[in-house]
Amino acid sequence: MLYLIYGTNTNKVRAKQRELVGIMQSKQPNVSLYRVTTETWKDSLLEELLGSQGLFLAKYIVTLDKVLEDKEIGSAVVGSLEEMKESDHAWIILEDKVSAPNLKKIEKFAHKVFDFNDSVSVEKKRLLAFDFAEQFAGKNKVGAWREFIKLKEAELAGEEIHGVLWWQMKSVYLAKFSKTADESGLTPYSFQKALRLSKGWELKELNLLLDKLVEIYHEAHRGGGDLMVELEGLSLGL
Repeated sequence: MLYLIYGTNTNKVRAKQRELVGIMQSKQPNVSLYRVTTETWKDSLLEELLGSQGLFLAKYIVTLDKVLEDKEIGSAVVGSLEEMKESDHAWIILEDKVSAPNLKKIEKFAHKVFDFNDSVSVEKKRLLAFDFAEQFAGKNKVGAWREFIKLKEAELAGEEIHGVLWWQMKSVYLAKFSKTADESGLTPYSFQKALRLSKGWELKELNLLLDKLVEIYHEAHRGGGDLMVELEGLSLGL
């Protein structure tokens, strides 16, 4: 059985995936889960997963996570859609964007297609993330919280917010040790802003914060935490 979940609203895409997997697991608690990305892909992988149950004794769920963006892998996946449909196992394709030709092909074989495209562009939402990051870097607790609420309402993905906050705080860190923009590797404008913001931070604080940002990102991707919840906690703890 084949499903497609796609759209610019990454939070809703991921939430639907978790919901779908949860329903399947409630029916078969011991079902095996496999997450395939462009990094874990190998040429024989799809053939093995589509193969007989000699390799896997129980039914399993395969998430193909943003693999269509790779032309070669995408071609292999699209070429196997009919086999996925006829398989006893569950296949979930997760994407931000799907080309019109691929969407048409997937719709032909998919049991269900979930479209979570937003009317507000990701670019506009990312501007909100920069506003939040600047308030955070300025240690403006009220301002950071106000901007974070806007981000929650806009449903920007935690990964997007984290990436912008990481860039901002890394810039602050670099500015603290650099005499010029060239030395820091930042643009003159970014350097001057980061230099101003760095005056409110001690070196120990910055090191701890950057370590924490790395920790919560990897923990969330291992399934051990919610990135949005962790980011909210950091904001409240300013």
